[in-house]
Amino acid sequence: MKKNSEFRRVYSRGRYATSESLVVYYIKRRTNTVRIGITTSKKVGNSVQRNRMRRLVRENIRLFYDQLVPGMDLVIVVRKADSAASLHSIGREMKFLLKKLDILVKDKYNEGTVNCTD
Repeated sequence: MKKNSEFRRVYSRGRYATSESLVVYYIKRRTNTVRIGITTSKKVGNSVQRNRMRRLVRENIRLFYDQLVPGMDLVIVVRKADSAASLHSIGREMKFLLKKLDILVKDKYNEGTVNCTD
């Protein structure tokens, strides 16, 4: 997503979930594509920190993209730049928020334990 009007529509009509450093908004669409927007306020550190957080979020979205429910607009807002943030810590937060909003496809291998006795 690139247009300000698209972001505002998701903010005003969408559902959201928050964590310490991220807010995830989403709204359902009629198409089967997932459009994603990432935004960071200027209040969140300097440009280097903002861009680092955006890169971490973008990489985690790339990893989760195939598990997202099709047909939605997704906006991720970075609340706070954490110098100690890593790919895994942001990924944990993002996975928690996506599960909370119930927009991750249920994966039978990740739910519960799987016993392999072969």
